[in-house]
Amino acid sequence: MNKLASRIRELSATLGALAGFAALAGDWPIAPGPFEPTMDSLTNYACPEWFRDAKFGIWSHWGPQSVPMAGDWYAKHMYVESNPRGQYRHHLENYGHPSTNGWKDIIPLWKAEKWDPQRLMRLYRQAGAKYFVSMASHHDNFSLWNDPFHRWNTWPWGRAATWLGTGRRRPSNRG
Repeated sequence: MNKLASRIRELSATLGALAGFAALAGDWPIAPGPFEPTMDSLTNYACPEWFRDAKFGIWSHWGPQSVPMAGDWYAKHMYVESNPRGQYRHHLENYGHPSTNGWKDIIPLWKAEKWDPQRLMRLYRQAGAKYFVSMASHHDNFSLWNDPFHRWNTWPWGRAATWLGTGRRRPSNRG
């Protein structure tokens, strides 16, 4: 693959993420920065050396979907009786019928009482990770921060200490 095609693929992912954040921002002002919302603007992007040299990083896919431990997209598939992944059956057997015990009832079960970001960062570094990326919001639209747009976020559920809150600062001070 030539260098330009590779760069376009990298930048397309960035543009997709930026477009998603722009849609969320609505009328909120966006601080001026080095990029405009165009492909031409992104052609001058240079990947940071630390990232280019980092061969291994860890992605955290952690949130209320960790409670049932029954696969990805649980909050959707728990309502689909014909789903071949068995998440509907799992939910029925462990939590009751989704019409009365739905996703809203799983969220408060995610207590994160053993969450220790300093320990996790030590483990990740020992494993050789050079960077860490956290999920901010999963397909269920449950935000892992104090989201001003809706109540389906960590704050009202008593989880003020999140990866995107107090925990976010801890990984960055690990070097």
